[in-house]
Amino acid sequence: MWKRLITVIGIITLAGCSKGETMAKHPPVTACGDSPNCVSTADTREKFQLAPLYIANDNVTFSAIVAHIAAMPRAEVVTSQDNYAHLRFTTKVLRFVDDVEVSLEGNQIALRSASRIGYYDFGANRQRAEVIRQRLTDAELITP
Repeated sequence: MWKRLITVIGIITLAGCSKGETMAKHPPVTACGDSPNCVSTADTREKFQLAPLYIANDNVTFSAIVAHIAAMPRAEVVTSQDNYAHLRFTTKVLRFVDDVEVSLEGNQIALRSASRIGYYDFGANRQRAEVIRQRLTDAELITP
């Protein structure tokens, strides 16, 4: 009898400690490390820095921004929640995977594009970030 009572109390206590959150909080878009295979709007170093992106108006939705990026060749949305999305791009020939993170805070879009492996990317991530900028500008989602 005591064993059952202690077990029930233990289960109730542990269940009461749970916060019940099923989705992890999204990480912020961060600056790059030291290898030259990354660019980010959050980085202040010249070789890693991207110019800020600003939404065109209050009618622009984060889901529209993510949809335009996801429509790019060899792009796949890994996760998208609230105002944060993580996308994966796979290179055509060697099948390398690059990660793109995008978030929206206020009227500013944070963007980071980085290779998963390797040291040098021959400018692929900067080029991808500029293509993203151009696509969003052409769709009138961000200001030129």
